[in-house]
Amino acid sequence: MSLQHTFSSGMIWEPLYQWHIQAQPVEAELFRSQPVRRLKFLHHFGASALFSPMTHSRLEHTIGVWSLMAHFFPNDLHLRLAALLHDIGHLPFSHAVENTLGYDHHRHTEQLILHGTVADILTKHGIPPASIVAILNQDSPLTNKTSIMGLDHLDSFLRDTYYAGQQLMPPSELVRKLRLRGHYLETDEETAAALVHAVVEDHRIFLAPSFLAMDALLAKAAAHHCESTPGMKERLPSLLDHELIQELLQSKNPTSSSIMHVLMYEPHRIQVTDEPLPGSIEVNIRKIYKKQPLIGDKPASETSFQAAVKLAELDALTATYFFTI
Repeated sequence: MSLQHTFSSGMIWEPLYQWHIQAQPVEAELFRSQPVRRLKFLHHFGASALFSPMTHSRLEHTIGVWSLMAHFFPNDLHLRLAALLHDIGHLPFSHAVENTLGYDHHRHTEQLILHGTVADILTKHGIPPASIVAILNQDSPLTNKTSIMGLDHLDSFLRDTYYAGQQLMPPSELVRKLRLRGHYLETDEETAAALVHAVVEDHRIFLAPSFLAMDALLAKAAAHHCESTPGMKERLPSLLDHELIQELLQSKNPTSSSIMHVLMYEPHRIQVTDEPLPGSIEVNIRKIYKKQPLIGDKPASETSFQAAVKLAELDALTATYFFTI
């Protein structure tokens, strides 16, 4: 087994789910490629990784999603590859700076699949790169536009709450009580309750004002640095987290360097208020991932009163905050 995820043997141990997964030759080659290995150096939880225990990487999440897909669909190589490649377009600190700087990691992912190293590996193994992009742009077991949870969100909710110590059921036990009804996750009422708990508690963590403040301030620092540094906006998508940190700490823009210093060394100085202050950043929480499994052929909230009550807690998390230093 490979606890280090170096993929030298092809047999991969996923510690969160406690299972071994055999990587196909094309998968092992992709896992060893630069675009995928880069994910090891991007924090899944954004800038809040700088002050919280939520330090797992995008690569760990990717391996988790891929292993789930391989577990449920062992013979569907295209679905497995879509899971493996679905996040390679992420910027440093994942979603933290994306919206502020006008990037779309989904489009960047598509370009990395269609051109360059990843495309060469896929083509070498007889797989059209466009076929993987097509899966990422349609409803599939990976993700969908309904309220029913796909495997991408499943791993995020379980992995985040595991590292936060907020799970009701060990992930390795929970996933073995899941099955797929077409594209959608299905389970029993007890497991659905544990999964809905993970959904809500994960939202409580990543929508906590202190966590939102870290991302908002990092985005402000990055935006000021891009404005004052020619060519930086074009270079930024390919950077690693630690490279962006150094760029901002050493920035000639005083706003960028001072914000980055606070995020690294003095996060206690960050102020969170419900009303604007001079120079504050406004953040509106509007997007909630109200995902759930099926119980039988119905959404959990339609079958389980407990699941419905728990999911309703998400509605109270919409809010507006202001952040400053």
